[in-house]
Amino acid sequence: MRKNSIQKMVLISLFSALMVVSTYLKIPNPLFPVFFTFQPVFCAFAGLLLGAKCGAAAVALYIAMGLAGLPVFSAPAGPQYVLNPTFGFLLGFLAAAWIIGKISEQKTEFTTGKAFLASAIGLLAIYTAGIGYMFLILRFYNNSPTGLGTLISGMSLYFVKDLILYLPVAVFSPQIKKRITLFLK
Repeated sequence: MRKNSIQKMVLISLFSALMVVSTYLKIPNPLFPVFFTFQPVFCAFAGLLLGAKCGAAAVALYIAMGLAGLPVFSAPAGPQYVLNPTFGFLLGFLAAAWIIGKISEQKTEFTTGKAFLASAIGLLAIYTAGIGYMFLILRFYNNSPTGLGTLISGMSLYFVKDLILYLPVAVFSPQIKKRITLFLK
């Protein structure tokens, strides 16, 4: 096995572990019964620093661990978690890591602006998948009359929080990426 492959596996495992840790870094939200977490931050870092394939692999490993029953999600884990209204956000993390990674891999120079733009586009993927899935589960599985507009307005505070947290991600990721690139050589 090549040295580079082992290093990539280490980085994928590291970012998957960071996703787990970020799940448990919770800040209570007095306006809504869902905690603020830092999962979107490490999802963005995974895409920006590892690229599309490895970033998505880190998130996929995190999701697979939770679906296998390991206590890595914010609610009890296992295969039944796919019926949790927030599971769509996990699928959004997977899509976002890949999208952010694809944008960061483009031939142009990797700058703070590029990192922020990639992260913001990835954030849209997270919330599109998350809110859409939540609406479908609440409406058709839980038979809840919750409207799509209600979900969007309820999640807007989380979106703004994540967008603000992406500022330091964008600032630090070009320097961290240089060091990771040196690690992979």
